[in-house]
Amino acid sequence: MTPKQAAFVRFADHCATCRTCCAMDDKGANLNLPCAEQDRLHEEYRQASRAVTRGGNR
Repeated sequence: MTPKQAAFVRFADHCATCRTCCAMDDKGANLNLPCAEQDRLHEEYRQASRAVTRGGNR
């Protein structure tokens, strides 16, 4: 697994299990609440993606 793929898996796993990220209103719509861990993991994924673009790890 590439670093980019690993970062995406960590990000997706968090978003699928975090109570904040999965919070829904009474109609079942995601509330899109802010979560510091989600923000951190998203940035980690973005950095890994940039490394690929710059010719780093694929």
